[in-house]
Amino acid sequence: MFTGEHERLLDEKGRLVLPPNFRRHLQDAAFIAKSLEAPCLMVYSAEEIEKVAERLIEQVQGKKVTADAQRRWSASISEVKTDTQGRIAIPTKLRDEIGLEREAVLIGVINRLEIWIPNEWNRIEGEPESELTESVWL
Repeated sequence: MFTGEHERLLDEKGRLVLPPNFRRHLQDAAFIAKSLEAPCLMVYSAEEIEKVAERLIEQVQGKKVTADAQRRWSASISEVKTDTQGRIAIPTKLRDEIGLEREAVLIGVINRLEIWIPNEWNRIEGEPESELTESVWL
């Protein structure tokens, strides 16, 4: 499970040090995709990306999601390996798409982690929560 908020700096090669509690979920491989809804990158474990892909295929087959959305999202996915220092290399194209330069905020979102530029994450955090309260899911 991915939880918490962590501020990080990318190195000159676009690598990001993962917090120890995230590393254990991404030991074998990590899959990075651009969100189609938010200005962030989503990082999944190998196990979780398969679950997400299965749900997406079902949604496309049920005509709830377009095949073009499936194509766009799938094309954005990059598989990366965690190195011995617990870093993952964020592909340049994905960094450019969200404007990620040096500073990043990693947040755990239960089944994935997300990588945000600080200004965008601060904007999200500053918005009043009007849609849900935890009583909906507790």
